[in-house]
Amino acid sequence: MAPSAILTPAQDMCSACPLIGRLGSHHAASHGAESAARRTEGIAAHSREPDCFWNRKMTGASGYVGGEALYQIAQLPQPHQIRCLVRDVKKVQPIIDAFPSAEVVKGDLDDSALIEKEAQAADVVFHLASTKHESSSKAIAAGLSHAERKSPGYWIQMSGASIFSIPEIKANSYGQASDRVYDDLEDAKEILELIRSNPSRIVDNLVLSQDPSKIRTALIPGPMIYGTGHGAINKRSIQGPEVTKYALQNNQPYIVGKGDSAWSNVHVHDLGKLFSLLLQAAVEKREGLWNENGIFLPENGSMSFGEVSRRIAQAAHERKLIKSDDVKSVSSEEANQIMPHGAVLLGTNAKLKSSRARRDLRWKPSAMSLAEDIPLMVKAEAERLKNHL
Repeated sequence: MAPSAILTPAQDMCSACPLIGRLGSHHAASHGAESAARRTEGIAAHSREPDCFWNRKMTGASGYVGGEALYQIAQLPQPHQIRCLVRDVKKVQPIIDAFPSAEVVKGDLDDSALIEKEAQAADVVFHLASTKHESSSKAIAAGLSHAERKSPGYWIQMSGASIFSIPEIKANSYGQASDRVYDDLEDAKEILELIRSNPSRIVDNLVLSQDPSKIRTALIPGPMIYGTGHGAINKRSIQGPEVTKYALQNNQPYIVGKGDSAWSNVHVHDLGKLFSLLLQAAVEKREGLWNENGIFLPENGSMSFGEVSRRIAQAAHERKLIKSDDVKSVSSEEANQIMPHGAVLLGTNAKLKSSRARRDLRWKPSAMSLAEDIPLMVKAEAERLKNHL
């Protein structure tokens, strides 16, 4: 019998809702089948024991990143049975409606005993609900390394690209340009040292400290994530939409300092596909992709936050949503008042190069660019404000 997996979402980008599931080895319905037929097959796969399955567990199914990961996994030709750890009972039915083969377990990230038990029974755990929750991460490590397990488990953990902003944060320097780009292949040793030299990155260091003979890990520091997700509940990101919301409410977008700092960015659809590729690699028990060789920096280009704000201003002005396309410079303190951690999220640099996923997983970002998405983001935020959301 093959192993199982758990999926959890990152709180940096979405609300927490854990997820757990199983993967059948038999083939799913063809892509040309009717939607109702696919849903029926999903229920059937969920109700019977497949010849061979992987048990997946996930936190964050109701979140932005976790919901997209769940959607992309559901598109794989091999059917999956997934158990979702859900904190809010009101979110259970929408998840089941969207993903009928999913199972739901009531609980939250503080339920260490429950998480350890689920992890022990899992082949793969996607922890996407939080990048900083220490006790849930320790519970996952304990479950996956339990003495009664007969084979290594896989732990796929969401992190944040702010790890690359630490020197600027320490120097209280915001809004400045930087030429530094971190390549997850060429700079692998430097990236490892950067994480290990910062004990505040508790979860990142816990992931990297695992014995690969017991737990195989992948760490994904997320850049600026944009686009409308496919998840059942939260389909909205934070960085871009919050700047847009502020611009529409205050008739002017803002930049931190000079606005020259930049983060790499990736569409949430492409990020979700990366998770599905990592899952497939785990199922195939591929070597050379885990632990110290398992830091993946997803990106599809970069854009300065000044340019992001100017594009938001232009799109909003063209729609006659604001009076001019001017942008306002604010201090780091003001940015933090506008949005939690605003100075870090909009005033630092985190420019990445995703060489590892492109080479080893054949990951090819194909969704629209951030520049193409910004007008859609402005339209969506205007509608949210109109509907008082």
